[in-house]
Amino acid sequence: MKSNTLAILILAYCILVACTRTSPNAQLVQADSLMQKFPDSALRFLQKIRPEELNSLEDRAYHALLLTEVKDKNFIQQTEDSQIRIAVQYYDSIKDIPMQAKSYYYWGCIRRDQNNHPEALKKFFTAITHAQNISDNKLAGYIYNNIANLYLLQRLNEQADSIYQITERLAIQEKDSNLLADVLSQRGMIDINRGKEYYSEAEQKILLAFKISRHIAQRNLMAKTAYSLSLLYGRMNMGKEAVEFAKLSLNNQDNVKMLYRGYLLLGDAYYKTVQYDSALIYLNKALYSRDHSTKAGIYMRLADIAQKQGKLEQALEMERKYSAYLDSAQQKQQGAAIVITEKNILIQRKQSEFKTNLGQLYYYITTGTAFFLALFLVLLKCYKKKVIYYKQKEIEMGKKLEEVLRQKNEQISFLQKEIALHHYSQTEKQTLKEELHILKTERQALLKESYEHSEVCVKMKRIIQSYKKTDKSNERFDEEDWKQLIAETDIRWNDITIRLAAKYPLSQDEIYLCCLHLTAIPTSHFRYLIECSRDAIYKKGKRILEQKMKCTDKSISLREFLEQFL
Repeated sequence: MKSNTLAILILAYCILVACTRTSPNAQLVQADSLMQKFPDSALRFLQKIRPEELNSLEDRAYHALLLTEVKDKNFIQQTEDSQIRIAVQYYDSIKDIPMQAKSYYYWGCIRRDQNNHPEALKKFFTAITHAQNISDNKLAGYIYNNIANLYLLQRLNEQADSIYQITERLAIQEKDSNLLADVLSQRGMIDINRGKEYYSEAEQKILLAFKISRHIAQRNLMAKTAYSLSLLYGRMNMGKEAVEFAKLSLNNQDNVKMLYRGYLLLGDAYYKTVQYDSALIYLNKALYSRDHSTKAGIYMRLADIAQKQGKLEQALEMERKYSAYLDSAQQKQQGAAIVITEKNILIQRKQSEFKTNLGQLYYYITTGTAFFLALFLVLLKCYKKKVIYYKQKEIEMGKKLEEVLRQKNEQISFLQKEIALHHYSQTEKQTLKEELHILKTERQALLKESYEHSEVCVKMKRIIQSYKKTDKSNERFDEEDWKQLIAETDIRWNDITIRLAAKYPLSQDEIYLCCLHLTAIPTSHFRYLIECSRDAIYKKGKRILEQKMKCTDKSISLREFLEQFL
């Protein structure tokens, strides 16, 4: 009874603790709800949450992700990724795809802020894969936009524009005015870089982006689109408009990093309207920038102003600094690394797609493998049966040939003895000789048939046929094959190789060549078996005739000489 009471009390205590737990999840959700419209308020809210209030891995991961996100939305440059790694590791471990997509996206943003563009690209493409798996087109649009921005920074304009077009379609589909204005502005910048013939297209895109940004009252977007318009009008020698939009860009700019580029733009616009004093004020303000590309632009324009004012030494000094910062900026270009990264990412994405469909693919592979294995086994069994059948037939044929040859040899031997021992009349002897000739002819035909079915003859034909089709063969005529050819030749032609070797000082290779000449194979095909040129074979045959066999008749070939020797 006491034990039951104790158990009930423990259970009640656990329920009470679970119900009264003060989880910060509600605070995190509230911060998340402020993120889009009031990112500055969301940042202050998150900063008030103390680490000891984050009681679970889930809370810590959610807090780390929100903190990274809100800093990005407040244009706070982040170069430390320890926080976002907490989120990535947690959401990867529980396979929470929506949160994986966001985590990898903001990890890519940090890599972007670190100017590690190849690594940023890797993270963005991982984020894209997760976003597409859950059909989150809104997030996919922002990820694609960042990818395109990286390409544009590396002057990979064609690649950037193709990605911006995807982003534009997603922005229209999701009715995201903010994203649409941003991508139109960026596509306009690409048109500016393409040259004068594209300025009209650039103006249309950027003016539409500017109109959208004013309609939604998005200050930083207005700053960005006004910046693009000022740059365009400066290129078009419309100085007054360039100054107007440069000022508008600066007035709406909240991003400190972009502020210095705005000063450079306004200084450049004043330079083009020959207002050098005003230009110098803003160009000097821009010098606080840490961006080498921005500094190169500043010193280029300062050099121009110094030259216009007749300050040659100052102009040379500015030119020197311009060159130094330009070189430094170019060294930081990561275009090649980005292209390599893109190729690797495409490979990884294909592998990821394969893994995603692995279950279904495994089923098809297993089923297909089982089917083809069964088919293979059936065909193999049929093939083995055929091989056994033909081998049996070959053995039977061989035995029959041997028996017929034995009988023919006995008949020939008997007739030879008859002719030699008995005193027949001339007519009877002639009849017996004719019968003996017929038997020898039949015996020779049988020997020829037996030779043509021999392993060595079949192999020679295979090798020659392979060379004629593909100019190569997987088989080679080795020493054992030559021995078998000699044996078959001796059976067919009454130990001719022994007789040749006894009469003429022939080498082993020369005996091989003689055996080939006693086959039905054309001389031009010998090179497939003895692996030397056709001319070398003819010269070798001629040398055997002249030097070894002492044949002075130059009109006769080695084949003809051997046929006479039979």
